[in-house]
Amino acid sequence: MTTLLGFDLATLAWIAAATLLAFVVRGLSGFGSSMMGIGALSILLPPAQVVPAFLAIELLSTVHLLPSVWRQVDWRTLRWVIGGCAVSTPAGLLLLAGLDPNPMRWFVSMCLTVIALLMLSGLASRLAPRRQPGPLGAMAVGIASGLLNGAAGIGGPPAIVFYFSTAGTAVSRATLIAFFLFTDLYALAWAGGTGLLATAGWPLIVVALPFALLGVWLGSRLYLRLYLRLDEARLQQLIWSLLAGLGALGLVSAAARLAP
Repeated sequence: MTTLLGFDLATLAWIAAATLLAFVVRGLSGFGSSMMGIGALSILLPPAQVVPAFLAIELLSTVHLLPSVWRQVDWRTLRWVIGGCAVSTPAGLLLLAGLDPNPMRWFVSMCLTVIALLMLSGLASRLAPRRQPGPLGAMAVGIASGLLNGAAGIGGPPAIVFYFSTAGTAVSRATLIAFFLFTDLYALAWAGGTGLLATAGWPLIVVALPFALLGVWLGSRLYLRLYLRLDEARLQQLIWSLLAGLGALGLVSAAARLAP
């Protein structure tokens, strides 16, 4: 059977398609590539190989987005979110090394789907905070994100819900781009130190990175077109619809991995 860097042709095609779609989503919304990409790639590849490699792919393919959104980032709250994340990420990586992350992925995907549907239906509008919580609330969000990011590579949901329920779309997208760049870099440093970014991860990075770069470019162009055409409410609705779709995809992929 023909192989490239240890992957057969069917696996190469799956890596290319999953990575491209995941990073179109990332370029459009500022989030979602981890949940979509890791969930899809882990169907065929071991999570312990996929998670550290995908962290590196995200960092290499999206770092160029930060200068263009720097002025829109909510640094006041982000510093506390990052602080909480820095504290809890090592504990999450220990869980990744010793436990099966699939039940956690299923739980997170379920919560994400329910929250997105509540936001789309309007039922959550009365419960959503009118303004962002203080430092303790932001740090709690960071702690939850760090645990999930280290353990399952999907630390986004707490931060996504936090920002999109309390800030405008442009600010939320910019802040999430900055947040994910930090979490990827920090978790990647820990993963390398603990040996999780082993030799098996580098072939996946080489194969997937070109498709990640193309996906980010396409998604960013799509965002600029939609931002000019849609008002704030409709753009928020699009983002929450995307979030619901990602949650449903996570449930399907987690159920496939949990099935005997």
